[in-house]
Amino acid sequence: MTVLGLLLLVMFQSPISSDEIYKNGSARRPYGRIAEPSHAQLVATLEDRTLDAEVRILALELLAYRSESIPYTALRGVKSLAQGDAQADFARCLGLAGKKGLEDLEDMKRNRRPEVRTEVTYALVLMGEDGEALGRQFLRDRKEKPMVRIAALRALADRESPFGTVEALRRLQMEEGPMLYECLDILRRSPSQDYVAGLIELLAVAEGRASNEVVELLQTITGYRIANDYKTWKHFYLKHKADGTEFRQEPDSDENAATLSYMGIPIYSDRVVFVLDSSSSMDSVLPEQRTHTRATKSVSEFVKMLPRLPNTAHFNVVFFGSEVRDFEHKMVPVTQPVLAAAAEFVESNTFVGGTNLFGGLDRAFGEETVEEVLLLSDGAPSVGEITDPLHILSRVARWNRWRGNRISTISFGAPPQARAFLYRLAMENRGACRIIQ
Repeated sequence: MTVLGLLLLVMFQSPISSDEIYKNGSARRPYGRIAEPSHAQLVATLEDRTLDAEVRILALELLAYRSESIPYTALRGVKSLAQGDAQADFARCLGLAGKKGLEDLEDMKRNRRPEVRTEVTYALVLMGEDGEALGRQFLRDRKEKPMVRIAALRALADRESPFGTVEALRRLQMEEGPMLYECLDILRRSPSQDYVAGLIELLAVAEGRASNEVVELLQTITGYRIANDYKTWKHFYLKHKADGTEFRQEPDSDENAATLSYMGIPIYSDRVVFVLDSSSSMDSVLPEQRTHTRATKSVSEFVKMLPRLPNTAHFNVVFFGSEVRDFEHKMVPVTQPVLAAAAEFVESNTFVGGTNLFGGLDRAFGEETVEEVLLLSDGAPSVGEITDPLHILSRVARWNRWRGNRISTISFGAPPQARAFLYRLAMENRGACRIIQ
């Protein structure tokens, strides 16, 4: 039994429709409630000194992932065990222990690991008496690590400081990458007409994922379904302003800002990695189609999509079966020779072995500049370093907590357990999930 198997039994329930797309923030779900270890069980595991260190550290990781209040006393016995990546989980859990953990967090402020300092920053800004001043100080320091500044801004918003929204709006023209996406995330919490002018001006210079997310937010606020066109947005904004009317109408459709898509999933960024299942089960014939398997369908749709990638894009393709294979060792720019080589790589792939899904995600997150991951799979993780779905979710949450990557998923004939996992992976990481039976 795996380490996680010592902690929980995950159950998935309820049938789903044969072909549905679930968007981030939707109240709809393709499955029933997932049974997980209770908070009390995880805390008890953390406190039980008779258990192996590996089991207790995994409980610490899952508690950090759940983001629920933790008794400070439960953390004392694992401080010496929390080494390497687990130090960030420990710092996060100290923050979840409330003000009793602040003294320990103060002692960790000079930790050399950026991930640890980021968690410390978030907790001190969120809970400290001088948290607002500290948060703004971090935001002003352009030499500080980007993830630390992101944590400061998020903490200001989470403590419901008025500076959270003010700073997010003010920085639209100043920031880029993950910090800019954090600003947009904060504005999305409570969309307001007050944001329209700043968003339209950002649209004049934004590219890739940023421009698509700005348009989506403008559509949410105004109800207008204007495409990614700065001049048109500006025209209608000025018209409403001259008329003295609110820039608002009832939406007449549910269109996405992004027009590029793979297998029905919109692609927002031009820094994207496609993570595709290469296991033997992908050779299964599709229902009512004698000429197509899951493999041939996923490949043919990918080859059709390739020429539509914007010429500003950088991308990579990762296949995961029992082993992980990638098109290139890093994301490559779109050129005609690259597109031709990518098509050949995908079309010549052999679908064999198990499902090392974690390995595929690990490879995608190894790309420093990736902003979006599209994952297609027809089964549950079965081989690789981690196969437990909940453990994969917690590990991805750790990777992505301050990076803000979009992860969208396609469940291609997957069984209920895998469908539920793929849905949750997308919903927890700003993405969409398509379920195909």
